[in-house]
Amino acid sequence: MPFVDVPGGYLYYEQHGAGPDVVLLNGGLTDTRMWSSTVAWLADVARVTVWDCRDRGLSSVSSSEYDELGDLAAVLDAAGVSRAILLGVSDGARQALAFAHRYPSRVARVCAVAGSFGEFPSPTPPEAGARVVMRAHFAQQAKILETGDIPTAAANDITAWCPAVDLDAHRFLVGLAIANSRIMLMSEDNARELDPPIKHRFAELAVPISVLVGEHDFQGTQLWAHRLASEAPDTTLTVLPNADHMPMLSAPEPFRTFLLNTLTTTSPAPAPAIP
Repeated sequence: MPFVDVPGGYLYYEQHGAGPDVVLLNGGLTDTRMWSSTVAWLADVARVTVWDCRDRGLSSVSSSEYDELGDLAAVLDAAGVSRAILLGVSDGARQALAFAHRYPSRVARVCAVAGSFGEFPSPTPPEAGARVVMRAHFAQQAKILETGDIPTAAANDITAWCPAVDLDAHRFLVGLAIANSRIMLMSEDNARELDPPIKHRFAELAVPISVLVGEHDFQGTQLWAHRLASEAPDTTLTVLPNADHMPMLSAPEPFRTFLLNTLTTTSPAPAPAIP
């Protein structure tokens, strides 16, 4: 079982398949298991690395600030990945873009799926309105968490973010949210990103970016996708009509087509192992 030591903790990762390197970055309340259905087919055409951030899955908990981009670099080094396509969902999309900003030579492309970036800088009226809706959901979540009812909070959150998944996928995601509930209970994530954050620096990104968002996601997420696509220099935008915040589960076949097309257009050669 592969772990890599990092300052103040350790990280869990897995690697599957052979071919061009693709690294998957999890959504905020999930762990490597969210990718099980994706890895099942993607490992046939790529070398796939999945990993858990601190405070999630099998990685260590954090007790103080840590460098989340340094953590990802440590995983890539341990896994022998020098350059890869980064596929990040939700908060994982934010991490992937930030990593591409700091280490552009290590990134062949970013697939930013349902990227979550928080409040909009200088929001347009539609963006401001969309954030009102999202803040209302966060306030509702906070009230549920005050009661200590983690299962209800997890179910409420997944229902809001993933209205297009079927019942089995809903139960699966609720289970992941419960398993990773430490994140829900933390007053602030200890991960330290770029300063200023990547949401202020889209125009500085030098790598190709494929943006994907579902029409059943929060309007705020959809508007972030459009903002990223309009500000970053080299982007394509794909909107899936039947998808929500987790398109690999809500629209698996269109998501598969999107990712396979990305591999076809990028196709980085398998990277040599890093000693």
